[in-house]
Amino acid sequence: MDIKLLRSFTVVARLEHIGQAAERLNISSSPLSRQIQMLEDELGVTLFHREKKRLHLTTEGEKFLDEVGPFLQHYNRLKDHARHLGQANAGRIDIGYVEAAIHSRLLPDALAKLALPPDIDIKLHSMRSKQQLEQLQARLIDVAFLYTLPPSSDAQFCQKIVLTEPVLLAMPKEMALPAPTPAQLEQYPWIAEQENLNPAARAQLLRACQEKGFTPRISLEVSGPLAALSCVEAGLGFTFIQQSLARIASEKVALVALPWLPLEITLHLVWRKNETKPLVRRLLAAFD
Repeated sequence: MDIKLLRSFTVVARLEHIGQAAERLNISSSPLSRQIQMLEDELGVTLFHREKKRLHLTTEGEKFLDEVGPFLQHYNRLKDHARHLGQANAGRIDIGYVEAAIHSRLLPDALAKLALPPDIDIKLHSMRSKQQLEQLQARLIDVAFLYTLPPSSDAQFCQKIVLTEPVLLAMPKEMALPAPTPAQLEQYPWIAEQENLNPAARAQLLRACQEKGFTPRISLEVSGPLAALSCVEAGLGFTFIQQSLARIASEKVALVALPWLPLEITLHLVWRKNETKPLVRRLLAAFD
């Protein structure tokens, strides 16, 4: 049943005059008369006694009006509630990220560039790439900053590469080597991120090292790059870090690039296809 017909019915019922009701509804009399007739035909009852342009509710019409009034009030409340929800949702953005998006300043700089007003609610969620994809699919986050996206997800998401950054070798100052060779690196203890956190990344790192003739002797596993860097500062071993972390490395850490081992990290910005949320579109535009 068309809400428009119910609204027209209530106005006619109150004014009991087609012309006055039409003026109130900002339509002409003929279309309004047809709307009332359509409603009666749909219900299968006569709602009004007609006396020229003057109308009076029938018994059935009075009972129907008693039901329609509360229904329209409830409908209006639901509509207002949905509108407020939409406005609240439009003023919030949930962003998933891996730590590299923060350490590189990629994400903070993008948010600063947007210059969003203070009433916009920004939620940043640190999580692994796989978890981000799951939450993106479940619509729990709006966009994701993550490492390589599995090909099987291409049908659901759009993506673009937003950062490619070199990786450096971090060594304790007292163990520093000016131009490390594969044979030398094999003699030192290594610090690495816990394998269960990102098995694919661990396998990729080891494969790249082995192709160059050495296998890192991992003696300490940590939860992330900042923890690894702190352990290097304490003299516990060598590790690899993204170049942007060099700005926070202390004087107790020596950093060097390995020309013979050109490692790098790649970050992807990922979002749902056909995304229409204004805040998401603004964030995406910042990376055009």
